[in-house]
Amino acid sequence: MIGLTGGIASGKSTVTARLSSLGAFVADADKVSREIMSDPKVLSRIREEFGGSVFAEDGGLLRTELALRVFSSEARTQLLNSITHPAIAERLLEMASEAEKSGEYPLVFVDAALLIESGFYKYCDSVWLVTADTSLRIRRIMDRDGLSYDEAKARIERQMPDEDKLRYADTVIENDSGIPELIEKTDAAFRREIEARDRAQYEGSPDNDTYIDEINGVYEEEER
Repeated sequence: MIGLTGGIASGKSTVTARLSSLGAFVADADKVSREIMSDPKVLSRIREEFGGSVFAEDGGLLRTELALRVFSSEARTQLLNSITHPAIAERLLEMASEAEKSGEYPLVFVDAALLIESGFYKYCDSVWLVTADTSLRIRRIMDRDGLSYDEAKARIERQMPDEDKLRYADTVIENDSGIPELIEKTDAAFRREIEARDRAQYEGSPDNDTYIDEINGVYEEEER
């Protein structure tokens, strides 16, 4: 299982889409996080910690109300994360395990913006990081979301810096030259990963040991 991460406007979504088109399985942490917010166990904990005011009369979660209460306080944000992150991690691990056991996919990825911050990277065999120059990311956010320069910059600064994430990355895909080159870099990283895994599987297999012994025997025979 490979962890895939990258900051806002880094191009991670483009990489994810390309990996899927190459036949990889990609578990999306954002999608899972939305799904678990309807999990009865998670809802029960949210009601216990944040009260009934974040729920509608029919029992449904008032997500906007919860967000207003949570994200104005670092302590409440951490409290909500302590409820949701374990449930998200459990589901992602379940999805990745099922995909790996199926044997249908050449590679299995977990796409998570908070892969490192949440500690989920510890479950991964390796980490891929998508990066882009800060000025490019600011311009992309401004164009995409209609924000000012300062607003776009603030969004980036609220996230873990790429410089810190690099310490955890095994593969870095730089996205500073446009989508065509990003696709090429993704394809190259995909091929390298496949080749490395094939090599490791071959080198560690009993059949390989037998093959090497047989070849050595032939060479010894020829040298006599």
